[in-house]
Amino acid sequence: MLQGLVSGLAAGGTYAALGLLLTAMYRLTATVNLAVAATGMAGVYVMAALAETGLPYGMAAVGGVAAGALTSAGCGAVMVRWFAGSGAQLRTAVSIAQLIGIIALAYILFGDTPRVLWNPAGAPVGTLAGVVVTWGTPALIALAVLIGGGTHLLLARTSLGLRLRAMAERPVTTELLGIGTRGPAVALWGAAGALAALVLLLVAPVRSSDILSLSMLIVPACAAALAGGLTRLPGALLGGLALGLLEGLLAGSAAVREYRDAVPFAAILLLLLWSRRGEVWDAAR
Repeated sequence: MLQGLVSGLAAGGTYAALGLLLTAMYRLTATVNLAVAATGMAGVYVMAALAETGLPYGMAAVGGVAAGALTSAGCGAVMVRWFAGSGAQLRTAVSIAQLIGIIALAYILFGDTPRVLWNPAGAPVGTLAGVVVTWGTPALIALAVLIGGGTHLLLARTSLGLRLRAMAERPVTTELLGIGTRGPAVALWGAAGALAALVLLLVAPVRSSDILSLSMLIVPACAAALAGGLTRLPGALLGGLALGLLEGLLAGSAAVREYRDAVPFAAILLLLLWSRRGEVWDAAR
């Protein structure tokens, strides 16, 4: 049991980091950016393409992170330019279209063959409960904490965070007041893409590295974000870690191992039902 929990730490860090990015984007742009994992996937595949040309890994990784940032910034530019005044539902629908478009373009550019990637954080850091823990696990957890802490500081301590929140909640009023936020908003989308690419560069070497699998990491990320109600950063962090630990625990049981991939979907369903409990109970009364 303890071995399964330890083995799930890396997955938990991944889900927490991506869930925190979803939460941050929702709070700052009022958009559930379902394409964020796909922009990270684009960075991974650009890195792999650069590495195949003989470029050193460090330079290829920088290029991959930059590609993730540019892809996400492009999505953000579309959202800010044409859908800033739209409702959250329409912006979420647009992000789904962007997700599908990025996946389709990636298949066209890179094909459907998974890449064999070098693991920059594959060296062991120690052994816990008989499980060898590599540097990737603490790196992912630390990255998740940094994303959460940085978002909190941006929201609570900076005027930029206040302006972005104002544009997310009242875009027309913000523009009428002459508060320019389009540039910073696109930059925020770019930063989210860069961070997603960095997360996936750590994850892809130890998971299925095909285009669809990396892009669909958005599903457990959504479960983590919903654990915090899309607004609470600590909830997203703890939700992502808990989801990864649960998957690791189920992976250690032969009876339920084959069902562990359904855990994020079940978690999303349960969280959505729980979020609507008040309306159901009020109607029943």
